[in-house]
Amino acid sequence: MFDAIFGRSVKILKILAKVQCVLAFVLASMLCGAVHEMLKPFSRFSAIVLGLVVAVVFWVLQMFLAWAVYAFAELVEYTKETHKELSNMSAGLARYTQATYEELHSMNKGLEAYTKAMGKTMNSMNKNLYLVAKHCCAEEERARAAARPQSGNNNK
Repeated sequence: MFDAIFGRSVKILKILAKVQCVLAFVLASMLCGAVHEMLKPFSRFSAIVLGLVVAVVFWVLQMFLAWAVYAFAELVEYTKETHKELSNMSAGLARYTQATYEELHSMNKGLEAYTKAMGKTMNSMNKNLYLVAKHCCAEEERARAAARPQSGNNNK
């Protein structure tokens, strides 16, 4: 029972504010008549003026209260809508964050594979460079050995 009432509280508050506007006019008219009837024996003109002043003041106060109730209902309605929108945005942000994480993870795996391949390439290049340097050193050593005079046989 309470869920039915409180679940539609915004609609009920708006209807209450509209009913209050109609009742304010009716009650102000009745108040004007009552004040007029009470003061008519003293002065007919002052009874009419005072009755109208009391009715207008009462009507303005009631309209202000009706406006406050209606504004509160609007505030509650927009707060609910804002909460729904923020919930949807939060869910969307979570999906976006997950997708970004997965993309970064994928990029990281690709970078690891690239780094591993570059490491193998660099190792292969280092081995080849070592072999070339070793071959060059061996060639230089042979060239030096061939250029040196052989001192052991010449002294006889």
